[in-house]
Amino acid sequence: TRAIMRAAQRLAQRLATSASSWSSSFETIASACSTSGRHVAMQSRMPHVAWTRSPAQPWQQPAMWRTFASEQLPKRKEKATAAELGMYGAAAAIAMIGFAYASVPLYKLFCAATGYGGTVAGATTVEEKLKRRQENPNPEIEKAAETREITVWFNADVADDMPWDFEPTQEFVRVNPGKSTLVFFTAKNKSDKAITGYSVYNVTPDRAAQYFNKIQCFCFEEQRLRAGEKVDMPVFFYIDPEMASDWNCRNVNDITLSYVFHKVDDADLEESEEDDDAPTVIKLHGPGDHPPPRAYPGGRAAGNIAVPASVA
Repeated sequence: TRAIMRAAQRLAQRLATSASSWSSSFETIASACSTSGRHVAMQSRMPHVAWTRSPAQPWQQPAMWRTFASEQLPKRKEKATAAELGMYGAAAAIAMIGFAYASVPLYKLFCAATGYGGTVAGATTVEEKLKRRQENPNPEIEKAAETREITVWFNADVADDMPWDFEPTQEFVRVNPGKSTLVFFTAKNKSDKAITGYSVYNVTPDRAAQYFNKIQCFCFEEQRLRAGEKVDMPVFFYIDPEMASDWNCRNVNDITLSYVFHKVDDADLEESEEDDDAPTVIKLHGPGDHPPPRAYPGGRAAGNIAVPASVA
């Protein structure tokens, strides 16, 4: 009897051990199947990891799931409707047109105030500078200006539709900063009718333009010439003596003054034809009346042409 009981206990222990081993094996197999199934399903929905031939390793799973989740997030940026795009486009077009119309006068005001882009200062500024120079003379600046000589070159052109001959009477003049100078340009109307034109000017180099001042000039004023008429147009300019002491202009020994004449539309042609027998008066650009060149410090006239009484 005792032998039978011992044999039964041993059999029961063996059965229990086998059952525990089989249970562990089943759990391992089930876990492997579940993991493999999840990765296969994930790989079928994730094209960027479809090349993986074996299931992802445990340490790769979090990164793959984060990438997969980010690709599935909806786009938060809303698409603008056609009406909104049209409104934005119309507003941009209106703004650009307004800026285009306002840019020209604003640029002229900016250049006139700063001397940028070769625009020279006005005559009122010259008078103020001359007055300050007489009231508070600076011997160092005056001495540097007396020993500095600047060559001013002149260039004259006309637009393609302008039937004029336009040229300077002298190619260049040599001046000292602080001394006013009078020069002339010659214009001739080659057509068989009266032509009205206007000129624009430029001074180069730009860093010297702020010191170049026009006291009187025909520029920016309409000038009318009868058929075949030829006239001399004066330019009275002045270079600030401070240029001789400016470090930025230490190597500037040449300045170029350029003019371009453009044709004005013949809207006043009938009036011009009625006045063809009247003498031509050259209009000078400059505020108020100015004394003749000799009244300015070091004033002189270039060439042998005197200023007509009608333009003095």
